[in-house]
Amino acid sequence: MSDEATARRWLGKLTRLNPATGRGDCRGKAPHKPLLLLSLIDLAQEGEITSRAFTRSPNLVLRFRNYGTIVADRWPTRLEFKMPFYHLRTQGFWEAFTAEMQPATSPDTCFVCELHPEFYELLADAGFRLKARMILITKYFEPAERIAFFESLGLRAGRDGVPPIERVMKEAAEAAKRKGRSARFATRIVTEYRYTCALTGYRCFTTDGRSIVDAAHIESWSKTQNDNLDNGIALSKNAHWMFDAGLWSVDDDLRVLVNPRRFEEHGPEANRLAPFAGRHIQFDPAARLRPSVEHFRRHRAYFGFLA
Repeated sequence: MSDEATARRWLGKLTRLNPATGRGDCRGKAPHKPLLLLSLIDLAQEGEITSRAFTRSPNLVLRFRNYGTIVADRWPTRLEFKMPFYHLRTQGFWEAFTAEMQPATSPDTCFVCELHPEFYELLADAGFRLKARMILITKYFEPAERIAFFESLGLRAGRDGVPPIERVMKEAAEAAKRKGRSARFATRIVTEYRYTCALTGYRCFTTDGRSIVDAAHIESWSKTQNDNLDNGIALSKNAHWMFDAGLWSVDDDLRVLVNPRRFEEHGPEANRLAPFAGRHIQFDPAARLRPSVEHFRRHRAYFGFLA
């Protein structure tokens, strides 16, 4: 079979995912399978799929969950990553194994998947990836969701091979674009800061790929709608809450400022905020992003820091 015929056959498989139909509060086609495949295509584009075997990596799970926010209006229940991770084996995309590389028999026992050799080779081809994305987005998602996915991927209707999307109200389109930008922000901040909290330097993720850090906006998104990457840092849950509450900020030398007038705290020193005053914020040596000092200045001004 020619390479072109092989690609057509696998693109055809993408049109036959047979997702379940939602019930109750969930409506439309279940998004789990196309969301996982879109996430996997992202990793292939970034060069992170270097062998046929792949796992529940933090990057893969993060992308799946962030893309899930795009469909939250029509699918409000939690999206379980382990379900498509296991069940897509039945459609030939991969084989499913336990951590000990024995055949997996349930979603809970599936920790490693091995891509079909043809599908693995095709994922390395940019043209195939674009066609696969177009099929997944246009077949399994509603019009406003499609706009959000195109925005998240940096594609534009009528350009980059993306077909124009018609009959969508302007307000719905803008809301969808904001969702797409937010999903891209959440993914890139966490991954390019390498899952490391900027306040504590702590990194932790679970065996099923969940991370302790969030993508935090330096200047509040609710006030600025600014999803530029230089307006973001990765923070653990407590550090994120305290930053958004103005309990701490960062000076022009990227040192931590603490505002003791805004809080009192008790407990072991390792859990307290005050000892971080004067320390530099933390970046993994391989982190590819850095925040803007200007955004920190406006954060300080908003919360009344003197520095």
